[in-house]
Amino acid sequence: MPLTTNFRMVLCFSLLLAAMMLALPSSARVLPDLYEVSEAVASRGTSDRADATVRGLGRVFVRVTGDQNIVNDPKLAPVLEQAQKYVQSYRYDSDINQLFLNLTFDPKAVNDLVHQLQLPLWPNNRPDTLVWMAVDTLQSGRDTLRQEDYPELFGLLDGLAQERGLPLDFPVMDLNDQRNMPLGSLWAQDETAAQQAGVRYRPDATLMGRVLQTSAQRWQANWLLIHGGRSYAFDAEGSSLEEVALRGVNEAANRMAERYAVRAGGSGVASAVLVEIAGVRSFADYSEATSYLQGLAQVSSADVLAVNGDRLTLSLTSSIPLENLRDVLSLNRNLQPAGEDGLVDLSGYRAPLGSAQNPLRYSWH
Repeated sequence: MPLTTNFRMVLCFSLLLAAMMLALPSSARVLPDLYEVSEAVASRGTSDRADATVRGLGRVFVRVTGDQNIVNDPKLAPVLEQAQKYVQSYRYDSDINQLFLNLTFDPKAVNDLVHQLQLPLWPNNRPDTLVWMAVDTLQSGRDTLRQEDYPELFGLLDGLAQERGLPLDFPVMDLNDQRNMPLGSLWAQDETAAQQAGVRYRPDATLMGRVLQTSAQRWQANWLLIHGGRSYAFDAEGSSLEEVALRGVNEAANRMAERYAVRAGGSGVASAVLVEIAGVRSFADYSEATSYLQGLAQVSSADVLAVNGDRLTLSLTSSIPLENLRDVLSLNRNLQPAGEDGLVDLSGYRAPLGSAQNPLRYSWH
């Protein structure tokens, strides 16, 4: 009997631990629904469906390219006129007396168009971004913005994140968050505090915003985006809290798209970068690592050069800058950067990073 009781206790604990681990964002998110949109329509008529399809395809191009103004590109006009050609499926739904047309566009057809038109392509493996916000109002003073206190605002932010294809998370702001990210640190946009407070969420990026009400109809915000060891500061102004908050998330999406999007036929010269991965101890590790690298949109080829014990060496061909390539690799948390110890000769010369003498070094976890 005690054995059965102990077994149940262990099983319950294991299940609880597994649930906790699944609740934590563990890596950049692969967004499968970039090509699905819902459009409000007046009727099920052909004309209304055609107009909604044009609008929907435009929204898909914004998500896929990362360019919020892409629908104004003259190259896209002929494509939008034939939007119905790229519909994979559609169905109608109703909600509170409003009819919606749910559209799914063909991912391959859309991506092929992006390449043919030489537009940027932002791959669907995207940085998970944790958003902290504080507000200072004329009436209530300074406070942390909590989802439970501002459900409409956070709903708008979620909606915009879906439109831009930028996965967002918000802190629960329990006692742990309040202790790790006190209001003073958040208002000061303390990067060290953000790093410590984000440990429980394991984000790929952190967005910190402080919003100040300067008059009844005027708001301003300072934003700080922290990602990949670098910080990007930008400001926003508007007539409401919602407006400046949305502008902050919109600009964060712009910065991420600039960093990760690739353009077919761009001016970048393709070059080979050597990558060495230690800790590849099984065929499953080998298969997962090579499949990930070979599937990257920013990499035109990933060739295995050598397997030595648990160490795998590959040559990656890419036309994006080395710094951007390292950002892309960092989105897979199984790839942990290892020390770089390029050989230095007597003259002080160090082999270029990514060369055979000084490859990009990672450990597989």
